[in-house]
Amino acid sequence: MKATQLTAALAFTVAFAATASATPYTRVLPGSAIDFSATQMGVTMKGHFAKFDARVAFDPADAATDKLSLQVDAASADAGSSQTNGLIVGADWLDAAHHPQAAFVARRFTAAGPGRWWVDGTFSVKGHSAPLRVLALAHASGAELALDADFTLQRLQWALGSGAWADTSVVGASIPVHVHLLLGR
Repeated sequence: MKATQLTAALAFTVAFAATASATPYTRVLPGSAIDFSATQMGVTMKGHFAKFDARVAFDPADAATDKLSLQVDAASADAGSSQTNGLIVGADWLDAAHHPQAAFVARRFTAAGPGRWWVDGTFSVKGHSAPLRVLALAHASGAELALDADFTLQRLQWALGSGAWADTSVVGASIPVHVHLLLGR
């Protein structure tokens, strides 16, 4: 490791360690977001969920006590047009009328290096539940802590885009998701 890389790594470790204490981060602050994208006929569409509830107890120094639960209001999907939003929350995609929430409940956090944690849990959407493992990155943001995770859902595993939308040549099979939680104590 070069001296500049070592210096940067040490500086990050010291700065990050300074944010750790016996008091976990438990407040989810404004600025938190859940974003998604999809590719239809080669064109990327981006969106977000306007409403979600996150319950968290995150102590960077003690992964064994960390907890996370996300409840997403499926009807709050917003991809920028009312027609697209209607399709997304409809029966072929999220089916918000019958499955009003998608959820992720963490079972375990495992340290994966400075500022990195594997988060193992159960993801549920549209009546389907399965284990999901995501890599979360944490970094200090003033007195707050930002916790970010990027992962990709294989939509057919979750019955997202059924009927005429099941064709992955029309809408790609992968749905990238980005979760950004801004946490306070």
